[in-house]
Amino acid sequence: MTDSATGRALQTLPRVIDSLGGDDFCAALLDFINSVTPFDSGVIMGYPESGELRVVHNALHAGDQSGFGGPYRDGLWLLSPLYLSAKAGVRGFFHIPDIAPDNFSDSHYYALYYSSNGVIDHCGFLVETGDGTPLAISLERTPALHRFRPAERRELRGIADTVAALVRRNWSEGLTRGTSGDGGLHTQVEAVLEAFGSSRLTPRERDVVQRVLRGYPSKAVARELGISTQTEQVHRKNIYQKLGLSSHNELFSLFFDALAQPFCPGEDPLAGRYPTT
Repeated sequence: MTDSATGRALQTLPRVIDSLGGDDFCAALLDFINSVTPFDSGVIMGYPESGELRVVHNALHAGDQSGFGGPYRDGLWLLSPLYLSAKAGVRGFFHIPDIAPDNFSDSHYYALYYSSNGVIDHCGFLVETGDGTPLAISLERTPALHRFRPAERRELRGIADTVAALVRRNWSEGLTRGTSGDGGLHTQVEAVLEAFGSSRLTPRERDVVQRVLRGYPSKAVARELGISTQTEQVHRKNIYQKLGLSSHNELFSLFFDALAQPFCPGEDPLAGRYPTT
């Protein structure tokens, strides 16, 4: 950390400590991080075992509010690299290109969240509360700033342990205040994902689809299912053909269309969409 950054951090850290357990903690924590490396949009989110998104503190820039309040909180977060990494046990500093799947910038998720909201770069911290609940501290930059430089990312990585310790101390018993969420939405998304394509796809093809929609790159899908990458590609080709699709983005669009429709548990949300054969 540069001498100037260290000086700024030392000036703001006492306020974070003084605010532990209080309503000002989140704002003080983001101010501390911003003193090390600036960002112009941020949000703190929790992912409890109850399966809901809990927005602990929203400091997103104005252009990001509509996308976050609409598509993201309506279910897009369940497919985000941030959520998937947090639930997979990833902890510490993150830079989104390092945890996102292959060809992330070409994905439907990227178009829905990043491109539409004017976010040009994204990093932050994946930490835990005192009871082990995953918490994401998301730091974004818009075109008003440049992308996070390697030196800036190193400075953020250098305070990761401090940030994690402060979070554990502030929420020693878990997320009990300043939160909001919708566990029912999580249940619905999981049910739609489980039934998606069941009337047209084989069980193995559905295994592939579910992992693709969760953001797994091709190699990770193949590894988890115990098949070769060539076999995974054959399954993907057959999936696209059966569903009348030609790309990864069209698959995501079809899934979000299914989420928007009335859903009967156990029934394929795509039933009736295709002619019977």
